[in-house]
Amino acid sequence: MNIQVVMADDHPVLLSGMDHMLAGIPDIDVAGLASNSTELVELLERQVSVDVVVTDFSMPHGRHGDGITLLRLLGRRYPKLRRVVLTGVESSWILRSILDVHVSVIVSKTDPHHLLEPAIRAAYAGHAYLSPEVERLVREAQAGGGAPDGAALTKRETEVLRMYAEGLTVSEIGDRVGRSRKTVSTQKLSAMRKLGLQGDAEIFQYAMMHGLVLASQVSRGHVAGTHN
Repeated sequence: MNIQVVMADDHPVLLSGMDHMLAGIPDIDVAGLASNSTELVELLERQVSVDVVVTDFSMPHGRHGDGITLLRLLGRRYPKLRRVVLTGVESSWILRSILDVHVSVIVSKTDPHHLLEPAIRAAYAGHAYLSPEVERLVREAQAGGGAPDGAALTKRETEVLRMYAEGLTVSEIGDRVGRSRKTVSTQKLSAMRKLGLQGDAEIFQYAMMHGLVLASQVSRGHVAGTHN
């Protein structure tokens, strides 16, 4: 029985290239292609039997989000579906967060595309598979202890980090939640200290890896940058 695969990526050329490559493999069938999470979920709802989904980590505009948010949704809604993440993300924090939501097959876009085939086969068999670049980055994270979790954060500190990562300034957050600028700033700095974060870039990475913001917001610069 052939392996039924659905692929999702917002880059048409890459998606077409992967489709063409897999078309030459006799026992792998591409059951559908999607350019965002909306199309992906619609495909999965229509297809009776899909064994493996290959999805980009960062895909904007979809109704179901992307990144960790999408991976969690796929895991909940389709528990038997095997997930493969294809990503250009180079953050060891983010890669570890993908593993933390029980996705054990990750392929870097910087690695040769022919590695997609063994990744799909590993996922189908229920095995782990990391492409060489992903494995290197994950080893770095393990050696460095990785990022701390958010268990020590208060609800308000988490709220402040989320809105800050979404692009709101400290003053705008204060207006939205009814707190003074000074109070919000104190909560932001307290959260950063507890988590060992050293600036905006690490705040965005933390927010993305914990599903507080969408991957496309960060990777495409919708919220990246310095604000006060």
